[in-house]
Amino acid sequence: MHDLSTESLLKYDKQVPRYTSYPTAPFFKSIESDVYIDALKRFRRTKKPLSLYFHIPFCKTMCLFCGCTVVLNRKPERQSSYVDSLLNEIDLTCEHLGKREVSQLHFGGGTPTNLSEKEFQILFKKIRQNFILLEDAEISIEIDPRTVGDGKKLSFLRTLFNRVSFGVQDTSPVVQEAIRRRQTAEMSLLTVQRARALEFDSINVDLIYGLPYQTVESFAETADRIVEMAPDRIALFSYAKVPWLKPHQKAIPDEALPTTNVKFQIYRVARARFIEAGYTAIGMDHFAKNGDTLDLAYKEKRLHRNFQGYSLKLSEDMIGFGLSSIGFIEGTYIQNTKDLKEYQQAIDEEKLPVVRGLIQNEQDKLRYQIIQRVMCNFEVDLTDLSFEKELDLLKEMPELVEVEGSCVRATPLGELFIRNIAAVFDGYLSQNTESYSRSI
Repeated sequence: MHDLSTESLLKYDKQVPRYTSYPTAPFFKSIESDVYIDALKRFRRTKKPLSLYFHIPFCKTMCLFCGCTVVLNRKPERQSSYVDSLLNEIDLTCEHLGKREVSQLHFGGGTPTNLSEKEFQILFKKIRQNFILLEDAEISIEIDPRTVGDGKKLSFLRTLFNRVSFGVQDTSPVVQEAIRRRQTAEMSLLTVQRARALEFDSINVDLIYGLPYQTVESFAETADRIVEMAPDRIALFSYAKVPWLKPHQKAIPDEALPTTNVKFQIYRVARARFIEAGYTAIGMDHFAKNGDTLDLAYKEKRLHRNFQGYSLKLSEDMIGFGLSSIGFIEGTYIQNTKDLKEYQQAIDEEKLPVVRGLIQNEQDKLRYQIIQRVMCNFEVDLTDLSFEKELDLLKEMPELVEVEGSCVRATPLGELFIRNIAAVFDGYLSQNTESYSRSI
């Protein structure tokens, strides 16, 4: 454990990106679908596999901590209409892409498990018609345990997916009530046990620290419960309060949130508990059991970071389908509209629903690779690269970074503030920091 004064904590508690992309999304500009089409055609001439992401935005209720693009909905026909739009978006995309191999497929949201079994079957039929799912492809889905209560839905999902991620956030009833996500620890445990009995290849549990009424002691109890569940992986995310982007977060009173110092201690104690239980700390917020494929990828420096967080580098290029989804093809970022009506109207007019994006220049590509190495490996070798200014800045952070010649390595404390280290290599950050969450 590392002791920091309150003064030091406040010094490092800055608004910095999570670096799921570089340049980061606030710097995306308006873009025409022709730019996307050109990128798809360039990719078509390669032999690289793809990663696919499907965004299912619908939720029946709003969790107050949520920072995702969500549409509150209890009308089945609205969801069915959205699935039809997804089917058509796949067709529109593959007109330019052709039939490509897929190494990773992920369903996120929202609440993807709100889809009916029939809707899943229709979607997967279309996916298999238009793509070649590799035999060892990672096929994963985010699951709200409250939507698979009787176990039947989970059994069905096992016929389609080989990896699952369960949203737990916190097992404390007090915290759950404050964020409007009532989900007992017993329900979460039972869902994990059922997933293990169904022999999913990997089971992940998502947690969030920094939520209202959390204390070091209460979250230590949550960490102990998660260790008892023994998932293969754990994601420990920092609560990002961004009410200027997500107005519903205003319902969480600031005075209910842990102070900066307490929030940092919550993270440190939980992190130490997971490591003590045999998990390897992966990047800024993931943990993997010893021998898990993510653990091996970290140790062999084969990790990758994108909008789904940390994963094996099975594919760097990704296509996003659905509302607000982001793709990355041939050095080009593409984001679909966040407006449901606008999204479906574009599809109805047989247009790709892209609205924003960015084409990386050569400097972007170089900094992208450096930031990837920092975020994934906690170190980077800058030999033969001209980053003297950045090296000088890093030398001013001896608590966080060790600099030996052109080699940069995070200290144990620096691993906890890896976003701060990566931000030194961000050529855009000085132009805008207001869009980002704080590093603690």
